Amino acid sequence: MAERKNTFLVWIVYTAVLLGLTFLTSYFPLWANVPVNVIAPLVVLIVCRMVMFERLKLSTLILLRVAIVFVIFNLLDGTLFTKIVLAFLIINIFEATFTDLLKNKQPYNFVTGLILGISVLCLSGTWIPEFAGPFTGIYRAEIGGNGSGLFASDQVFIFGTVCWILAYTFWNWLFVVGEFSPSVAYAHIGILLTPILGSLITMTPGFWLVFRANSLTTGGVFQIAFKSREEKMFKSDKMAAFCGKVKTKKVQVAMMIVNLVLMAVPITMFFAGKGF
Repeated sequence: MAERKNTFLVWIVYTAVLLGLTFLTSYFPLWANVPVNVIAPLVVLIVCRMVMFERLKLSTLILLRVAIVFVIFNLLDGTLFTKIVLAFLIINIFEATFTDLLKNKQPYNFVTGLILGISVLCLSGTWIPEFAGPFTGIYRAEIGGNGSGLFASDQVFIFGTVCWILAYTFWNWLFVVGEFSPSVAYAHIGILLTPILGSLITMTPGFWLVFRANSLTTGGVFQIAFKSREEKMFKSDKMAAFCGKVKTKKVQVAMMIVNLVLMAVPITMFFAGKGF
């Protein structure tokens, strides 16, 4: 019992630190983002051993964290940057999706991932310059309506955005369960919860994507740089048993159905042009 409490307390502290760093790196893409989400990941990428999926994911995250600095100094158009972010989101989803099919043997989560990747086309991106003062900026990504160009819309649907976020969160955690150990899956609950907490605190679901990118980068650096320590810190027999149940066909099918229903909401809103 004491061991379970200690593990939970470690998770609480880990998630709280992650939340704080996510806010800093999202609001201050120069002085906070560069050291935390560019320099530190580059060091990890060079000196640490990792599986190919981790290397690909970390590399794409670093590229986008660098690109946002170019936007801050007006070397890259903000609107174009948000489109690049969403295009990379599709690529990253498909990377995980085909890993689920070919390596993790999770065909039902593969189906979810395919639809989820395609549904990114329903998102509308907006760049907000000087959001927190000079040399700052942030982007929003929300479900929009069809007919206003790729990744652009004159209207956004909050309920559809929330449904999409939930579908992504469930799908991504199922991928983590299939790809990594139960300890990593435990830590990733914090990584996935952080952008949701950030969206609730700011009351802006549109900020979820930037919070997600930064929480994943910071959490990914910790996961790769301190693998053995993370395995010990988040070791839990209950989580291991739970992950075992999550991998069963019954749960995988049920979650696929839930996620497809969730994704049907934003996709319908996108084409119908009606939100609520």
